[in-house]
Amino acid sequence: MIEQLDDLSPERKAMLNRLRRVEGQLRGIQRMIIEEKDCCDVLLQLSAARKALQNACLEILKNYISICMTDDLSENDVDVKRLQKLIEALVDIAPIK
Repeated sequence: MIEQLDDLSPERKAMLNRLRRVEGQLRGIQRMIIEEKDCCDVLLQLSAARKALQNACLEILKNYISICMTDDLSENDVDVKRLQKLIEALVDIAPIK
């Protein structure tokens, strides 16, 4: 697995680091619950973790658009299924109101 990490692009390494930070946030929230920390503090940390995950989704989406979709466009052959997947992803990551 470590060998695979060495072969990753800088963008993918950055994404993994981002996700590891979120993972650390979630472990911290679990600790807060075990230690019976104030509910408002727990909720604040949960909100921060959710926002971090949303930002990770957006980065992956931006990467998908800039690399995958432009490759398709440069070939003048846009795959309708890929566009549909992109639309579904946008809907899925839309902020909850």
